[in-house]
Order: sequence, then structure tokens, then C-alpha cells
Amino acid sequence: MRVAEAEPSQDIPGAQVRSASVAVIEVDPANPRSLERLVQLHRVNGDTPIIAAVPDVSVSLVRTLVREGVADVISLPVVPEELLDAALDALAHRSAAAVDSVRLAPMIAVARSIGGCGATSIATHLAAELGRRGAPQGVPAVVDLDLQFGSVADVLGASGRGTIVDLLDTGKMLDEELINAVARHSEDGLAVISAPDDIVPLESIDTDRLLKVLDGLRHKYSPVVLDLPANWTSWTLSAAAAADVVVLVVEMTIRSLRQAKKRLELFRSVGIPASNIVVVVNRFEKRLFRTISLDDVAETLHHPVLASIPLDDPTVSSAQDQGRLVSAVHRKSRFGAGIASLADALLAGRLGGQS
Repeated sequence: MRVAEAEPSQDIPGAQVRSASVAVIEVDPANPRSLERLVQLHRVNGDTPIIAAVPDVSVSLVRTLVREGVADVISLPVVPEELLDAALDALAHRSAAAVDSVRLAPMIAVARSIGGCGATSIATHLAAELGRRGAPQGVPAVVDLDLQFGSVADVLGASGRGTIVDLLDTGKMLDEELINAVARHSEDGLAVISAPDDIVPLESIDTDRLLKVLDGLRHKYSPVVLDLPANWTSWTLSAAAAADVVVLVVEMTIRSLRQAKKRLELFRSVGIPASNIVVVVNRFEKRLFRTISLDDVAETLHHPVLASIPLDDPTVSSAQDQGRLVSAVHRKSRFGAGIASLADALLAGRLGGQS
């Protein structure tokens, strides 16, 4: 502990405050300059918790000091136990604030209009493409939230036995050691948080726990891509709402567009901004004569189409049979070019501020 003497109206060198873990500053309520000095010190040296020591503590003064950002107020003369408690609380709050201020990696939720529309293929390849582009730097991860029919680990050939349920069920804090034990890894450099091997009732998932798990994954991986299930529950909607971008995958069929329209209405009803939702048309074929165009899709959904992924099913199926990404099997493919264009569009738009 270092003690420095100063008159109530005298300035305190900022270096003294910045070099301290916690600064305890005496305040004379009868001297306006004493209070102004404290407020100014906090504004200039906001990283150092400041505890005000006051001889006559009143409720109104405490409110004023706390409103100005003071970590705590103790009475004079100082009681060592009270000072110790206040200092420990201030340090604990500063540590928690530092963790909260760490910028989370971008999270993209991939939703399907109907089953079998290729959402999993887009989710896995989009994660890899964004990871290659360093958006921002980090290992990309795909989280398989299709708890009943998820296949991300299979199509990527990801080895390991951990699943998302292992992270949801544990009562422990989500630390790096636990994530490392659960994450599977593909030959193409993706981390996979796999769906469980057994069917899990969708209503058994705790929403708050899921969101904490996703935040933990965003501290470790970048980007984090969610492969959402076809069925919608409160926790799937909460996961979508927490994402920076929701990619809605559609096909150019009446059934897919009808379901996509319902999903867009659902997203809007729970407060997901339209600017956070992008529509991607999968298995797009350029044909001279066709009944539905990309403009028709946008007009039907009342939502613009961000990108289209060319029809390339044989290439995608061949890669997935080998547990690899398309780029590892066919260096130049129409599907890969479409994913690259989608990544470009996302980085130029909603994800641009996070690159």
C-alpha cells in the first residue's frame, strides 16, 4: 500500500492512480473541488477502480459518487476489514468487465427453409471460407444444433467423441480445457461441436445455458457457424437472435419459398432485424427459360437475395462421402466459387465491421 498526501483542492497526479490496482481517495463533502477532483480522476483513469473515503456518508452523496463511476464508498476513519472488502469487490468487478469487453468472434446462424435444401453444406463451407479469409484471425468452428438429425461431424469426417450435450450438461464453467475435450477436428482444419449420437428431446435444452456455451465458443473460435435444425423452439430462436447474421437457405421451389416466407415472418416476430437476415438461393441453375427467377424469389419473400450457390450436387456429394470439403477434392468448382461469393458479400456487409 502506498500513501500520498494532498489537500482537498490539490490535483492528484494521474500516474499515481494509473499505477495502482485500486485507488482510495478521501473526499471532503464540504469542498466542491474535492468532489470534482475525484470525478475527473475517474474519467481520465477509468481503468483503475476508485474507492471514495468519506467522513460523513449520506445516501445522496453515495448516489452521486456511484453515478459518477466510483467503485465503492467507505466511511472514515477507515476500518481495515471494510477497506479490504471494498477493494476485493472492485477488483472482481474490473476482472468481470475485462472479460465482457473482449470482442466476441462473429457468429453466423444457418437456417434451412426445408429439410434437404443443402444448409449443412453451406454452413460447413462458409465457416471454412471465412476462416481462410481471417474474419478475424482464428480457427473456424461449426456447431451442430440439429440435435436429432445433425450430420456435420460425418460430412466433415471430424474425429472425436464429444458433443454439444457435453457442454450443455456440465455444471462447470466453460473453460478452454473443457472445450478442447469436446471439440472434434476435421482434416480440413475446422473445429466441430457435434450433435449427439442419440436423439435428444428438443424441449430439454436450457436456453440460458446454450447462450453461455455459444459465448464461450466465440471466445475461442472464429468464426462460429451454427447449423440450425428444421424445427423451431425458444432456444433455436434465441440462438438465431444472438447471431450477427442469419443465413436463410432456400431453393427455387414453391414449397421452399412458402416455408422461407414463414420463417422470415417468425424471425421478425421475435425481433430479429431484417438487416441481420440474408437469403441465399442454393442449387441455382442458369437456364434461358425458367419459371422462377432470383428477382421472383426476392419479390415473393419481400426480402433481397444476397447470393446464389450454383447446382453442383455430384461434386458436393463426392466430397462429403470422403469427409472432406469440396476444395480438397475439386480445387475449382462452381459450388466453391458460390461460397466464396457469399463470403465476400457477408464481409462487405453485415460482417464487415468485425473483420
